[in-house]
Amino acid sequence: MKSSRELRHQAWEQLRKSYWMVLVVTLIVAALPAASSIAVIGFLLLGPLLVGQAIYLIDMIDNNTDGKKLELIIEGFKKSFVNSMIASLLVGIFTFLWSLLFIIPGIIKSLAYAMTPYIIAEDPTIDAMKAIDQSQEMMKGHKMELFILHLSFIGWYILAMFTFGIGMIFLLPYVKTAEANFYIELRGRKSIIAEFE
Repeated sequence: MKSSRELRHQAWEQLRKSYWMVLVVTLIVAALPAASSIAVIGFLLLGPLLVGQAIYLIDMIDNNTDGKKLELIIEGFKKSFVNSMIASLLVGIFTFLWSLLFIIPGIIKSLAYAMTPYIIAEDPTIDAMKAIDQSQEMMKGHKMELFILHLSFIGWYILAMFTFGIGMIFLLPYVKTAEANFYIELRGRKSIIAEFE
């Protein structure tokens, strides 16, 4: 498994030719659910959007593209709307319930569930609970590595705070691309582009 430094460097190199496109995708995923006037609708949009973002990032990384296939963001609605919506809902509920036991169990479980959108991205027909279980299985022995990867962005997060959160908008593509690289390292190389041509 690559170190967090290597994953960040890899993400940075990939973003050199596709940063603005990835920024658009991450903004859509962050903003659409929040912009919904009805909270429930926003929550229902989140799952398919996260899966669409995962499809987009996996395609960009696996196929070394320039990130111009923005249409991949809607694949989560087209191919796995119900599964991704239910999975997102369950992950939210499970993480909340674990967090009631203190913060640390909630963090550990959120790391265990982190690969769920990526798993659904590559298998849109998978049952929501099975995707969550597969994520937990995949993350056995790797939760600390993902935690360290996210922790390695701490300097960037601090800088973003000095911009009253505006810097987070520009940091998101970097974090999400690094996370997608982490997933690809875990599951090995396997292109999904044929499914979306």
